[in-house]
Amino acid sequence: MTQQPQLILCTTDSSDSAKQLARSLLEKKLVACVNIVPNMTSIYSWQGELHEDQEWLLLIKSTAERFSDIKSAISAIHPYDSPELISINIEDGLPDYLTWIQDSVK
Repeated sequence: MTQQPQLILCTTDSSDSAKQLARSLLEKKLVACVNIVPNMTSIYSWQGELHEDQEWLLLIKSTAERFSDIKSAISAIHPYDSPELISINIEDGLPDYLTWIQDSVK
C-alpha cells in the first residue's frame, strides 16, 4: 500500500529550536527531510493581543501515516504552548522524489 506523502508546516522561535526539532524527527525516522526557512515575520493574535515576532519555518516532508507520531514528537519538545503544526497532502510531484519520501519513513 502506498503511503500518502505530506508537507507539514511548523514554526518555532529560534534557529536552535528549529534544528533541534528537525534532528529529533530525523533521528526517529519520522520524516525524510526538513527545510528550515529562517527569520520570517509572523503577525498573529494571541490571548487577545496582536504580536509580531521573528520565527523559523520548518518545511517537513513525511507521510500521513507518520503524522500522529510527528505531532507527539514535536509537542514533547516544542517551546510554544500551541505550536503551528499543519499537514498538506502532496497530490503530485516527481515520482522518484515521492518514493524517496515514502521509503525514508518506513
